[in-house]
Amino acid sequence: MKEFLEKFKEIKNIIEENQNIILTAHINPDGDAVGSGLGLFLTLKENYKDKNIRFVLQDDIPYTTKFLKGSDKIEIYNKDKKYFCDLLIFLDSATKDRTGEAGKNIESKITMNIDHHVSNPIYGDIACVITYSSSTSEIIYYFIKYMNYKFSLSVAEALYLGLVNDTGNFSHSNVKVGTMQMATDLISMGVNNNYIVTNFLNSNSYQTLKMLGEALKNFEFYPEKKLSYYYLDNETMKKYNAKKEDTEGIVEKILSYKEASVSLFLREEADGKIKGSMRSKYEIDVNKIANLFGGGGHYKAAGFSSNLSSNEILEIVLKNV
Repeated sequence: MKEFLEKFKEIKNIIEENQNIILTAHINPDGDAVGSGLGLFLTLKENYKDKNIRFVLQDDIPYTTKFLKGSDKIEIYNKDKKYFCDLLIFLDSATKDRTGEAGKNIESKITMNIDHHVSNPIYGDIACVITYSSSTSEIIYYFIKYMNYKFSLSVAEALYLGLVNDTGNFSHSNVKVGTMQMATDLISMGVNNNYIVTNFLNSNSYQTLKMLGEALKNFEFYPEKKLSYYYLDNETMKKYNAKKEDTEGIVEKILSYKEASVSLFLREEADGKIKGSMRSKYEIDVNKIANLFGGGGHYKAAGFSSNLSSNEILEIVLKNV
């Protein structure tokens, strides 16, 4: 990422020129949103003690990330409050809209966009979008490294978790030499791989296991399109008192069926909207399909929200796979 050295210098200069800084990331934050945001937040807090630096999200972080040191400092956006800052930094957010009310209503003089999604339209006054990066956490890692900030163990653990999240624990095709070098470097700083993976990936709630059981029992397969599909209605969510975060991993699990090349997971939200997630194993561009619904993401992993019915969404996806 040395070709982005000048961009990193620009980011550092902008940070140093501004006193009040707020970081935010996408709604329903995943491990990379939390990891990259927390990693940068803790780094800036440690290096600029005279600045007012905050990390504000619309939604609470997943319970699987709350073991990270410093995660208790993350604020939940309060619509009844006014938020002002000199610099607003969007992290891991393919579009500004993906940050929800927080990104929409926080007033700032300057906005900065740090991300790795191929669907990112390069928004913000300053944009650093590195689409070949495995994760936004990897971008933040190289920013900290090249700008000679010190790594604390808390920062290293946050970034490692983000890396584990977006690489599928180093199983996805986005894992490159630099990704593994980053992991090795963070482990050399004291990160315990087993500690991170056990707490993040292998500690499931009762609701998570029940949601996964429902998916494995009821998912459908369309052999002509090699598509695994599951629709989770809100009634089933309420039956188990499940939250959005309890459905993480379903789209990957139904893709693991050996005959499947692509998966579609639809979840009905309380307001009737449907949240869609897609994954692919091979040469199917699910980002392009998610674009049809105003969503996006990556070639092999993308998401969207829609007011259409589950049957209408499925029909459109089957036509375009």
